[in-house]
Amino acid sequence: MTRPSLSIVAGISVADVSQKAIANPGWTGVRLTTPVFVGETIYAESEVLAIPESGSRPTQGIVTVRTTGKKADGAVFMSCERTVLVPKRGHAVED
Repeated sequence: MTRPSLSIVAGISVADVSQKAIANPGWTGVRLTTPVFVGETIYAESEVLAIPESGSRPTQGIVTVRTTGKKADGAVFMSCERTVLVPKRGHAVED
């Protein structure tokens, strides 16, 4: 059941990482290290690695995060790095 767990971890982290995203340019370094089974409790945690401005889009920036999926006992079962194109403050649809 490891592949569905990757989607679930990405979904758990949407509110913190990519809810206002304009685009999700890519995922790198995807590592699925331990199987996850139905009924297991899982958690997601994301660490911001970089936040450079976009060279071609002055109202947007690129956020790179490392997202880690963990089981209830703390065992890491997956990790990856993701890049997300986001609007700068004052340039989002809601702003």
